[in-house]
Amino acid sequence: MSFSGAIKEELSTLVPAAYHCRLAETAAILLLCGKIILTETDSCCVKIQTENLPVARKYFTLLKKTFNMKAEVSVRKSREIRYYSIVIRCDKDARRLLYGTRLMNQDGSIDGDVRQIHNSLLKQNCCRRAFIRGAFLAVGSVSDPEKSYHFEIVCATESKARQIQS
Repeated sequence: MSFSGAIKEELSTLVPAAYHCRLAETAAILLLCGKIILTETDSCCVKIQTENLPVARKYFTLLKKTFNMKAEVSVRKSREIRYYSIVIRCDKDARRLLYGTRLMNQDGSIDGDVRQIHNSLLKQNCCRRAFIRGAFLAVGSVSDPEKSYHFEIVCATESKARQIQS
């Protein structure tokens, strides 16, 4: 196992006691490796896909402990890589998740290309730490500091990168 993988394995076992911190960590995972799917009938579905089993386990745990929500879990293997998908198909649960993580607007509308996390989730230092932990779990890597030090979080858009940076 890589150094980064070992760190992710360890971080995946940490579940914040505070509800607000669990929201921030869940929001980071959704923001960086999640997808919101809206059907023609305006039904909503939320999906994350990851190659990392600890990330899938952590997200599943956060859904259960924060929202008391069940999700559909599937594993797909392509060549030597396994992809883990966690899907909330129930419209009511998907909307509750998106509203709780502030990825749904107050009026119930959803921006299909969610760009940033609402600042209300990041007011406290503990929540900012949880958000960074979730971001690292979702799309981060770190090298062994005894060899050389390198830490990164890969973002699809500049606005997401700037929010994490700030």
